[in-house]
Amino acid sequence: MKKNLFYLFALLCSVSLFTACSDDDDDTPKFPKDEVNATYKSTDASNQLQLLYSGEPMLGKSATFNTTDGKTATIVLEGVAVSLTKMPAASSAGSGVIPGEATTTLNVNLESVGETGYTFKGTDETNGRTVAYEGAVEKGKLTLQLNVTMPNNNLIGTWNLYPYDSTPTNTVHPLRLTWESSKKFQLDLFGMGMITEMHPGELMTFMSAIGLLNDGDMNLQEAISSLLKDVTFKADGNIQASYSEAANLGNPVWKKSPLNIAQYYVKDGKIYLLLNVDAILATVAGNKSTRMDITTILPQLMQLLPMIYSGIPLGYSISENGTLGVYIEKELGMQLINMFLPLLQNEEVLAEIMESVNSNPAFAAFAGVTQAIFEQLPTVAAGTTKMELGLNFVKPE
Repeated sequence: MKKNLFYLFALLCSVSLFTACSDDDDDTPKFPKDEVNATYKSTDASNQLQLLYSGEPMLGKSATFNTTDGKTATIVLEGVAVSLTKMPAASSAGSGVIPGEATTTLNVNLESVGETGYTFKGTDETNGRTVAYEGAVEKGKLTLQLNVTMPNNNLIGTWNLYPYDSTPTNTVHPLRLTWESSKKFQLDLFGMGMITEMHPGELMTFMSAIGLLNDGDMNLQEAISSLLKDVTFKADGNIQASYSEAANLGNPVWKKSPLNIAQYYVKDGKIYLLLNVDAILATVAGNKSTRMDITTILPQLMQLLPMIYSGIPLGYSISENGTLGVYIEKELGMQLINMFLPLLQNEEVLAEIMESVNSNPAFAAFAGVTQAIFEQLPTVAAGTTKMELGLNFVKPE
């Protein structure tokens, strides 16, 4: 009897011991979860986000990490406020991480890393797109790698800028300049007292074919061909361009634009263009030739901020012969025109434009025409019936 009691006591001790060991080795994290529950940003030194999208850094985003049990967590991805100046009023929420999604929520399973933090890895599939993610979080730092596949569309791939051909019978050029109005410009193009009536698109096509650049040796159509070689719409939602600097006009030195500067998504037959504003503003700030203070056009830029959040809507079409046109349509075009027309009443802006015109001998000959265009533009623009202003592309052979 005593022996049986001894065995029973030993068995109970063993069960208790194994239970205690199991409690020590269960999934309950040793790391205090409250120390990692935070919003992480690339610009925040105390809670830093290191975000890679398709293997390249992505700036201007935030990730809010939250776990209640140390076993699962939510990570909410979104854009941080875009600031045009140091004034709080000149800021607005930026676009999300995944093109077309203002916020993206990842529900992740956590693996405890001792007493330092957690790791996580998985796949999220929503609305036809797939996000493969992997990352880690510790106090003050969240790293996240994303590989995204967006829903399939007929833009994916590389498109060359349409080649320029000055043959009079050729009607397709790199620049797509369709703009029709019930009110035409009435201009004395050559200063001979002969008035020519022109649709705005006809005027733009005429001006784009005149050698006004590179000491008169190059027209605008040729210039754009010397600045942009091709554009690639990637399956991850990135847009990457082969471009050359303006300093090499006429002798292009092609290079690829960085990833995560421009993104896109397709919805309801339109392309929505998403821009990394932080990178653009940094470029403008570093341009020594930019003389105009950004505050001069701040009211107009503020009106554009909602588009930065949701994407700039652009029309596109692919013709039977395979020509891709990407362009601003009437609704957006009129919004932009009405937005910037007040600038033509700004003496500083107008003075800078006319100074640029008069400083170039080729442009100076059209100074009077330029002034007449500014005067007639409000009336002509108000009569707009059709607009497709953009670029034409074609698939490489």
